[in-house]
Amino acid sequence: METASAEIPDPHSVGRRALLRGGAVAGLGAFVSSSSVFASPGPAASAGAAEPPAEGLLLTKFKDPLRVPRVLRPRERGGHDELTVRMRTADVIVHSELPAVRMWTYEGSCPGPTIETVRGRRLRVVWENGLSGNIPVTAVEFGRPGGPMPDPLSNYPGTEGCREVAGVAGLEPWAAVHLHGMLTGGGNDGWMENLLAPGEVQLSAYPNDQAATTLWYHDHSHHVSRFSVYAGLAGLFVCRNAEERALDLPRGRHEVPLVLSDRNFALDGAGAPAGRLVHKVEMVGTKLMRAHAAPYTLVNGVVWPYLDVQPRWYRFRIVNTANSRIYRLMLLADGSPVAGAFQVIGTDQGLVDRPLPVEGALNLSPGERADVLVDFGALRGRAVKLVNTMEGVTPGGSSVRDDLLEPDVMQFRVAGRGSGGRFTLPRTLSPSFERPTHHDLPHGGRPRWVVLVGPGAANVPELWEMEEVEPADAEQISLPSAGIVQVRDAEGAVTTLRRTAMRYDDGNAFTVAHGGVEIWKYLNLAASPHPMHIHLAHFHVLSREHYDVSGFDRVVRGSGRPVAFLGAAELEAHERGEKDTVRVGTAGRIVPGPDGTPGEMVTVAVRFPVVGRGVHHCHMLEHEQHMVRPLVVGPAGHRHAGGHH
Repeated sequence: METASAEIPDPHSVGRRALLRGGAVAGLGAFVSSSSVFASPGPAASAGAAEPPAEGLLLTKFKDPLRVPRVLRPRERGGHDELTVRMRTADVIVHSELPAVRMWTYEGSCPGPTIETVRGRRLRVVWENGLSGNIPVTAVEFGRPGGPMPDPLSNYPGTEGCREVAGVAGLEPWAAVHLHGMLTGGGNDGWMENLLAPGEVQLSAYPNDQAATTLWYHDHSHHVSRFSVYAGLAGLFVCRNAEERALDLPRGRHEVPLVLSDRNFALDGAGAPAGRLVHKVEMVGTKLMRAHAAPYTLVNGVVWPYLDVQPRWYRFRIVNTANSRIYRLMLLADGSPVAGAFQVIGTDQGLVDRPLPVEGALNLSPGERADVLVDFGALRGRAVKLVNTMEGVTPGGSSVRDDLLEPDVMQFRVAGRGSGGRFTLPRTLSPSFERPTHHDLPHGGRPRWVVLVGPGAANVPELWEMEEVEPADAEQISLPSAGIVQVRDAEGAVTTLRRTAMRYDDGNAFTVAHGGVEIWKYLNLAASPHPMHIHLAHFHVLSREHYDVSGFDRVVRGSGRPVAFLGAAELEAHERGEKDTVRVGTAGRIVPGPDGTPGEMVTVAVRFPVVGRGVHHCHMLEHEQHMVRPLVVGPAGHRHAGGHH
């Protein structure tokens, strides 16, 4: 995998035309590698060393340096820019002790190259399907009667004790590319059923008129995204603007993407890790699938890498591209958490107004991003670990029953000498950023309700679209009744909800007016968290609240008594900016039983600046097939034109 050259000037010293072109390569989709976004790591530091992994994982930790994805920059074509990105099957090195892993990739690397753009330059991308062969993933499952294993087989490599999942080995290389978080019309969004065969192209036009931020692109093929993204089809998209450049944030080799994912691998006949991806899940009973979790954490496509850093401020763009794993990130020095290590400066959709310190862990569910600053100045000459944590477990400790056999993510080796730089944490980041106020929100209309429910008769999680029932009609409903949910809010008022749709093809899609703002309420009645993503829209998180969900009858699938407000919860630092994905439910340990993990309600204010047909869904890819519903945004005047309704 290529890394960027450190010899190219940073964006503060080049003009807009040079920043956009990045070189004089002719032809549609011309691109070059460059360092104006990310550069190769600096010289070796004086601290840190390789370490053995948790027992059974076989690959040495912190042996390989972090790689930085190369950068693609579009070519100017008059009033717009153009770029071609090719998908191809490639053998990728993810660890020096592991044979090359066959993957489906963008431009031969995993993650794919980072696409860098400048706000306001309309972009046309040709996504070219050059993939070959069947999907390079072995899909297996395991399980036993009586409930989940205390130490599930998914904690370890290999396929022993598992059975193959039917229909996966022969999957052909169809593709559909979604630029996650880009505001573009439905025809350019990468509709999940508009698939490309090898040799075909997807032509997507992106307005690219949104805040400077980090997006990511990935495959969105209906029914099989959990396998196609796992096969390697993901990459970053960075948009810059003048407001961001004026801040003089850490840049070049001091600005580093951290693309997080987890993978598992097959073993060869001698019991050594082999270069073959294994998607392994636990089945509880006959059909209930636990969320996918793999034992090897990859950062920028490298298993447990290290990064040499100077004793100064760094900027990290952290993206969770894992299928289902939530990362609860902490920095540890000498085994102890580094207090206030993360300063959040941006969320899914751009910079916030001021740096926001993280108290405890930085929790990122699949699809979420966080732009953070970290100061290594007080850690000279030390090795610092980025770890994944679990509530109730000492930071840095493992928990096999929680799929956390190996908590380490990567290592930072801080130089003992060197300049700390001249950067000072700014008091103000984005003067244009505003949280919505009471006057910005819609009044008088009813909110949209989306209720997230645990497995039903089909043993799969469910997403229910709901409508409010008039109080007089609600009095006629006998409780519990299937598909009826009652909610008692903080003021004691009870709202009765009726399910209108659940399956993808149930019809009755949410239809939204272009340019409108709506309030959506996500209510999670299950213990499992769900990261909810809305296409064609961005939103602000207004509140997170805990609810007593024991009144929901899980057999009847309706309320025996109202789901009741327990208390408000604080929004996390990375939830205070504009977003496109939000976690609904706990980020920590799931506690079973009637007095276990409470339900959650997350309320968001959604704006719809583009039109077309999209979807809203859970971004746990193992849930996406079941928890997905269509969404249509259209001009308000079209809905009643000519007297038709």
